Amino acid sequence: MVSTFLTPVTLWKDFDDSLPLEAEVLSEERKDGAVFREVRFFGRAVAKSRVRIYAQYAFPDGVKNFPAVLVLYEAGYAFDAAFVRRFVSRGFGVLSVDYCGDNGTDRCTQYPPEIDYANYVRAGRHLDYAEPTARETCWYEWAGVARYAAKFLAAQEEVVRFGAIGLRSGGEVLFKIAPYAPLSCMISVCAAGWRAYRGLEKFAGEQRVFDEERHRFIAGLDSQSYAPYIKCPVLLLSAVNDTKHDYDRVYDTFRLLDPALEKAFLYSAHGNGLIGTHSLADIDLFLDKYLKNHSVFISAPVSVSVEEDAAGDLVVKAAFDVQGEIVSCGIFYTEKITGSRARDWTRVLGSAADLKDNVGTFPLGIYEGCRRALVYAFANYSNNFSVTSKICEVVIDKPYKNACLKSRVLYASGRDGTNGVAGFRHRARSMANCFSDSAGTDVKLLPGYGGILGATAEAGLVSYRVSEPRYASPEGAALRLDAYAAADARLKVTFYKDANEEHGYSAEASVAGGGKWKSLLFEPADFKSETGQHLEDFSDVISVVFIGSGEVIINNIVWI
Repeated sequence: MVSTFLTPVTLWKDFDDSLPLEAEVLSEERKDGAVFREVRFFGRAVAKSRVRIYAQYAFPDGVKNFPAVLVLYEAGYAFDAAFVRRFVSRGFGVLSVDYCGDNGTDRCTQYPPEIDYANYVRAGRHLDYAEPTARETCWYEWAGVARYAAKFLAAQEEVVRFGAIGLRSGGEVLFKIAPYAPLSCMISVCAAGWRAYRGLEKFAGEQRVFDEERHRFIAGLDSQSYAPYIKCPVLLLSAVNDTKHDYDRVYDTFRLLDPALEKAFLYSAHGNGLIGTHSLADIDLFLDKYLKNHSVFISAPVSVSVEEDAAGDLVVKAAFDVQGEIVSCGIFYTEKITGSRARDWTRVLGSAADLKDNVGTFPLGIYEGCRRALVYAFANYSNNFSVTSKICEVVIDKPYKNACLKSRVLYASGRDGTNGVAGFRHRARSMANCFSDSAGTDVKLLPGYGGILGATAEAGLVSYRVSEPRYASPEGAALRLDAYAAADARLKVTFYKDANEEHGYSAEASVAGGGKWKSLLFEPADFKSETGQHLEDFSDVISVVFIGSGEVIINNIVWI
């Protein structure tokens, strides 16, 4: 009897990637110093036919030899020209390969009828279940496409070496080919497995008994099962408050990688589920090192411990790479254990001058009503490479001198700076659906009347403090805030109960231009949904978003 329980070894043992590509160029355009080709080549054999793979190949015009990057985008999203151009401008070739299949045009990968479920729009249960085995899934077919895409790059005479970048579901595909494809490095963005664990909060103590099918999926398809077999350098980038991957468990995959591998890890903390564009520096430096053979310092991960100091304060000790010159460092912490998609990560900055042997100590002023918290440390080095530690759970089993009282003040610029608010990152404005538009989403502190600073961002501001234990709404509370605008504007305030921030309760107010700060007061009943339902109270909201029709600066957000 054939076993239905397949592993990364047995699943791919008989995969045939030796068939000829028979590549053809569908179109070619030269523009702005780059060549853009549409190409098609064959993939694996299925019955009497083969998968016909569609890809776009871009590279610097007039350059004889160059390194290249295989890009696997998130399923359901188009290739991103801006993402491609930034790498081509830096001297890389880029192969964007379609693995999703049917998109209503002939510019897509074509799967034989026998594996029609490989088309993302018709994947059905083949996306989330290994029935009867891991082989009868879209993941197997998508990884097969990526294997042949890697073969295509390896066959190009102009390509001296190549790595791969996988975004979200593309990152999950990348994990499945990394042990077998000739990659010089891999970068996975917001993807590191644990799909079978969706709905289980890592730090909430939730338990579930997995049936045989779940074990088949974990063993044969979940990316953490592939981590021990990867042989090339690995960079993992992960956005906090992301609804599409389990960022709490990313480090669990990272630690399963071969200890001898060169690897790095980074959380991007600012925003609602997108990677900050500052993190692109890590990608650039990583590719420069492993594809261009540049001498680049890649830091080891940060290690953290939490303890009580001699003064009775709770502190975090973070040990950074002793080989690196630190420019900035610090910690992020949250008092919210469950609800990982909507946490307020408060930043505590340290001074590089205060480090001793690249070890820093940071105060952890946790709300006195909390018994558990989460914390991680970060460092940015002089070459602009950044790394973080894992997320560490802190158990509060006694009172500490630096414990904090419950607060009605959600945000005050003089106290918080930019802590407590973040740029509201619209996916429609993002690059490759993963990287924020920093020009529109970076929080700015600007002066209003009297030179008093307030916070603003072109795309709007979001705060998750409304669901943090320290800042949660008291019973019967209303919301008050100060707003300033140089010209007449409208301010829209929206409370959300869902982590995707799709269905909210909104209220609007006018902010007259110039003059003094305007005090705005909102009762729960002022907020209505799109269907006209009123918000009863603020007890179960998870985020609040502030969007101005012009540049509206806000400050002193308070429950009263």
